[in-house]
Amino acid sequence: MRAKRLHILSLAAGILALGWGLWGMGDPLASMASYTAALMTLNQIAPPLLLLALPRRVPDGVLAEILFDPVAASLVFVGLSVAVSLPGIFDRSLAGALYAAPLGLLELIAGLMFWAQLTPTTRRIARPWLAGALGWLGSLPMMVVALVWMLWPDVLYTPYLDVICRWNVPPITDQRWAGFVMFLAGLPLQFAAAWLLLGIGRRSETV
Repeated sequence: MRAKRLHILSLAAGILALGWGLWGMGDPLASMASYTAALMTLNQIAPPLLLLALPRRVPDGVLAEILFDPVAASLVFVGLSVAVSLPGIFDRSLAGALYAAPLGLLELIAGLMFWAQLTPTTRRIARPWLAGALGWLGSLPMMVVALVWMLWPDVLYTPYLDVICRWNVPPITDQRWAGFVMFLAGLPLQFAAAWLLLGIGRRSETV
């Protein structure tokens, strides 16, 4: 009964996070920090809550093998994190196509795929420490980007150069807040990966 209640609470919290994240996507130019908070909610807050709500292991199948494949999940997660956070490193047309896509949905899918490597009902890697290592290494680019946003002396996103933030702060301050938001939102993933990597949450059965 207690486990069932926890699943229900996790599902409810995941749905609330999902709704808040989608609502926050409504005005991307109002603030880089608030837009980042919405994206990170869809990418890092809602996914683990929704996955932890699953009552039992997801059965194997073609769709599950694609979505929960460790290599595919890592490539999608890291690639999207870098592409969205540092679009200047890509060709202008490619960056434009990325931002024309439904970013919220892409962030949610990437977050679900990567968090699935750490949650017990979806993990496909048998050794917990290996899953933890994958999670920790995969989260590093996101944390590095967060530090870049906090420490870089110039505004990296040109659309925010001439925009008045909703809190009436300079664009560079808004960017630093956005980096801090991303850093905080990325900590649970690092903690979960360290939990497995250090064997704290070792399970008796193999996955």
